[in-house]
Amino acid sequence: MKAYKYIALAAALLASAVSAFAQRGNQVPDDPTGLKDAYKDYFMIGVAVNQRNISEPDQIALIQKQFNSITAENDMKPALTEPQEGVYTWENADKIADFCRKNGIKLRGHCLMWHSQIGAWIYQDEKGNLLPKEEFYKRMKSHIQAVVNRYKDVVYAWDVVNEAVQDSPVRPGQSPMRQSPMFQIAGEEFIYKAFEYAHEADPNALLFYNDYNDSEPGKAQRIFELLQRMKAAGVPVHGLGMQGHYNIYSPSEAEIDAAISKYKTVVDHIHITELDVRVNTEQGGGLRFSQGATLNVPSYQQALLTDQYTRIFKVFRKHKDVIDCVTFWNLSDRDSWLGAANYPLLFDSNYQPKAAYRAVKNFDPAQDNAVIREDFVPSTKNQPGQQYPMVNSQGYARFCVDAPDAKSVIVSLGLGGSGGTVLRKGDDGKWWGTTAGPMDEGFHYYHLTIDGGVVNDPGTHNYYGSSRWESGIEIPAHDRAFYEERNVPHGTVEQVLFWSASTNQLRRAFVYVPPTYDTAKKSKKFNVLYLQHGWGENEYAWWNQGHANLIMDNLIADGKIEPFLVVMTYGLTNEQRLGVPGPTSADFEKVLCDELVPYIDAHYRTRADKWGRAMAGLSMGGGETHTITLARPEMFGWYGLLSGGVYTPSEIKDRNQVRGIFIGCGSKESAERTLNAVADLKASGFNAKGYISEGTAHEFLTWRRCLYEMAPMLFK
Repeated sequence: MKAYKYIALAAALLASAVSAFAQRGNQVPDDPTGLKDAYKDYFMIGVAVNQRNISEPDQIALIQKQFNSITAENDMKPALTEPQEGVYTWENADKIADFCRKNGIKLRGHCLMWHSQIGAWIYQDEKGNLLPKEEFYKRMKSHIQAVVNRYKDVVYAWDVVNEAVQDSPVRPGQSPMRQSPMFQIAGEEFIYKAFEYAHEADPNALLFYNDYNDSEPGKAQRIFELLQRMKAAGVPVHGLGMQGHYNIYSPSEAEIDAAISKYKTVVDHIHITELDVRVNTEQGGGLRFSQGATLNVPSYQQALLTDQYTRIFKVFRKHKDVIDCVTFWNLSDRDSWLGAANYPLLFDSNYQPKAAYRAVKNFDPAQDNAVIREDFVPSTKNQPGQQYPMVNSQGYARFCVDAPDAKSVIVSLGLGGSGGTVLRKGDDGKWWGTTAGPMDEGFHYYHLTIDGGVVNDPGTHNYYGSSRWESGIEIPAHDRAFYEERNVPHGTVEQVLFWSASTNQLRRAFVYVPPTYDTAKKSKKFNVLYLQHGWGENEYAWWNQGHANLIMDNLIADGKIEPFLVVMTYGLTNEQRLGVPGPTSADFEKVLCDELVPYIDAHYRTRADKWGRAMAGLSMGGGETHTITLARPEMFGWYGLLSGGVYTPSEIKDRNQVRGIFIGCGSKESAERTLNAVADLKASGFNAKGYISEGTAHEFLTWRRCLYEMAPMLFK
């Protein structure tokens, strides 16, 4: 039972650790607000719906919570409202209109004229010949005004003409307009007439020209020139509908920003009308696309999706002066015209929010206009001669990766929940990126994901964490002097190899030996701190990324502690899995207490009793410390838990078995629990000290500070 209890405790500590720097699951906490509330000071948030969406209670609830504008995905298109001349099929369109009336949600009309999903009767006769222009206009006017008049009480805006501009490339001498049957009959004038007829039917409705590939520079210019011609001709066009059928790779922020900036010089209203983002390289509104073969979207593509949505909405917020509404083209992946395998929306096939949802909803307005200081310097964790990654005085990190043939490069380091920092390819062929905001001070592990493959950044040294060698970066801490290299006497970190009979193998430990050890009298005995790492780390962690040796050197030089040894060994943590056979607390207890401690006592001048020994550990190492110090009270007289749980008075059998207990964690962890536990211990007569590392979470700056605060209380 003792072994299982240890594994369960370790698993709980690990879960706490992961939650501090990894994104949580897809479930959004019980939050009564939705996207429409988050963007109430920016623009409306809309959604295209089908009949199922407005019929099933859970989907209705989702619409009511998240959106304040609705578009009928298909049910108001020409072929569905008037499939034959004079034959109207209003039932489905009426249901959506009635849903909007009942729920007080605004309705966008989509669409009145389109070369697709339109009855051929509107532009050709019974023999298939194109109609004369006058007859075509008569039929078009009849259709447009019948639809607009029917819904004018609830529709506030119409996509009047859809997709009339030619896609790129347009060759010299080729028309910039799509050669649809309507264009063949009347040229560009049919567009002008459609707007005229819609405006006659409802002078109060906003009228939009709607198109895709709206940010591609060539087509954007053609759309812009069409709008200019319409304005010059007095056409009642009020705005542009940018469909926004994008993908995870393009368009860029700059392309979207440039397009909107161009369009806003000619129209007063822009709606993003059909937003989705595919996890492939396709984009646009054409009906030919890849639906994909699997719903198993790899994590790196999910990160790219989150990043693209984050970038897109940052641009949209910038242009809130002209953008009135942003509409997602479907409620969830299940409903998407692209198919669920394209993973295009903020809600998955089960109508659960993705990480992209949280990124869009929980944006930080301050970051939209943040000014990043260009005082970047190479990280102290870089390899010699390597300039990147860099850090600046605000805590931003900047990366540069040379991978000219890659499609995507992601740095795992980023703001919580974002999935990392997605780099973008520069004109020089290298991939560049800066974290979305300042990172917490201190050391951070990270790696690169290049087209789905995980590799380390060649610019940095490697550090063992997450059960693998990772890259590392140091965000300078304001109080870093206590672990910096100083011109003081320095001890050594020695590797020792000891035979472990219990595991039948040679094991390794590192021993910090203080600078006074060799010069002290041979009769002097030194106290020893046995210091354990966390899950995913090993015996390198405390002195490599933790700088325990430098912390000790500086404390000794400043006269704050009497010199003592620090022993760091692998705690068998990384094989621990619930339900999977592996080492137990009893296994490491044997290695530590029955094999390593005797070896250290035999090979170093130690005070070989419990009052000369302390044990402490971070995270899962704290779980080991907790279990072993209580199981073997004869071994250690000083205890330390660093983000590793707490002691309670009731579990310590004899108050005299321990002379000092230290419990610490970051302020972003369970600070209240830590302080309450220390207060309980003090009230019960224990010598206990609590410490909260301000502004840090489950990370090495927390534990460096804890060691700095704990060391002076030991062996007093």
